[in-house]
Amino acid sequence: MRYEFKLPDIGEGLHEAEIVRWFIQEGDEVSVDQPIAEIQTDKAIVEMTTPVAGKVVALAGPEGATVKVGEPLIIVDQQKAADHEEAAAESKPAKRKKRVIAAPSVRKRAREMGVPIEEVEGTGEGGRVTLADLERYVKGRESASAAVAPALEAAEMPTVHKQTVNEERIPIRGLRKKIAEKMVKSAYTAPHVTGMDEIDVTKLVEIRTGLVKQLETESVKLTYLPFVIKAVTRALKEHPIFNATIDEETNEIVLKKEYHIGIATATKEGLVVPVIKHADQKSIRELAIELAELSEKAHRHTLRVDELQGSTFTITSTGANGGWFATPIINYPEVAILGVHSIKRKPAVIGDEIVIRDMMGMSLTFDHRVIDGEPAGRFMRTVAQILEHPEQLLLDVR
Repeated sequence: MRYEFKLPDIGEGLHEAEIVRWFIQEGDEVSVDQPIAEIQTDKAIVEMTTPVAGKVVALAGPEGATVKVGEPLIIVDQQKAADHEEAAAESKPAKRKKRVIAAPSVRKRAREMGVPIEEVEGTGEGGRVTLADLERYVKGRESASAAVAPALEAAEMPTVHKQTVNEERIPIRGLRKKIAEKMVKSAYTAPHVTGMDEIDVTKLVEIRTGLVKQLETESVKLTYLPFVIKAVTRALKEHPIFNATIDEETNEIVLKKEYHIGIATATKEGLVVPVIKHADQKSIRELAIELAELSEKAHRHTLRVDELQGSTFTITSTGANGGWFATPIINYPEVAILGVHSIKRKPAVIGDEIVIRDMMGMSLTFDHRVIDGEPAGRFMRTVAQILEHPEQLLLDVR
């Protein structure tokens, strides 16, 4: 009996997914819950497992192909599995394959290193196999010393489609393909306008410096982002048009009553936007902890689909090494995105005197179909006033 394993709807609004990598090929025997492929949705890379055992007789297509929800991902001949199990029972009981808990990126690294992942002892949460476990396993093998470095280096290299003396071509696949599609849709759907300003964050620098030492004792890393998030959620409540999306089908502006802040996060594979849910209800300390957790998951490729969905407003930071201003692209279908940039010591006019202050660049890109320049200016001024007087944020229990 042939079983068609159809691509399920594994995420909000998912219509199709790209096959990033096959773990199997036609003719392979698979067992129940065996990983068969990595697929790229609009939000994340997801590892798919087969719900049935049998012989694989067909795959949806090569790596890089797109499969729509409801279309067969693989076709399995279950009769082959039944015949195999019956024969095995007549001879001797089959050895049950060890169920390995590991992220897709770890499985990928294991294959590229030639490591049988079921033999690796996992030291992560719940016995999860980590990259460090793989390296430890390889180093423990007698002949591995010369192979570890080349294997790790190769794992970081993108897939090269074609290379000559003068050029090389890299396929736009997976996360990079999804980023490209989303950026194009945003740029060509919403008329982008960017406003820029600078903020005197001298007090913020002083307050954070004091809190850093205090939170270090709790192993909590405090950046400037938790303060920015708190300032933004306050500003969104004062200017609700910025906490909105556009429903293209009904031609309506949808004002959101919850504050879920997306944080644009750069990884080696590209930009992902994990989401802090109900950010307005969390303290500076709680935001710092959640930011660190989401950032680690983003870089380890272990973010869940629900951790990448539902944002109502997005913040992007160019970091300490970034420029002074930028023109961020809206995280469509949201209507605005705030960019915060590096903090630099600069001369500023205070009263009638020129003094040295800690200044930070700020960029707000907004959808001109929904928002005009005057309300955008007021929104930026609200954010600036809060960050220029951050002591009021410390009065928030939540």
